[in-house]
Amino acid sequence: MDIGQFELALRVLTILFVIVAPALLFFGLSKGLTYLRDDELIERARQMEGRSSPSPGPPSVSALVASPFETSDDAAVVCEACGTSNRAGVQFCRECFARLPEE
Repeated sequence: MDIGQFELALRVLTILFVIVAPALLFFGLSKGLTYLRDDELIERARQMEGRSSPSPGPPSVSALVASPFETSDDAAVVCEACGTSNRAGVQFCRECFARLPEE
């Protein structure tokens, strides 16, 4: 049951590694994330906090494509609460979530 000097040193080094390595990895991760931070973006966000929403840019491609929720007049159910046109066969309005009349 006698532990040799080499084995004792190996155990102490293993214990030190298990204790110190996670702290060093966390420190390195936090420094790396700080380095990768986009300071210009953060500064622009701080400047815009007091403003209203920015003016809209050019329309995106998704705005030009028809939404799957848009319906044609022949297969539409109009919500009695808000007047939104919904697909036929749905139970609730997509805008106000009110129950739609069954047809």
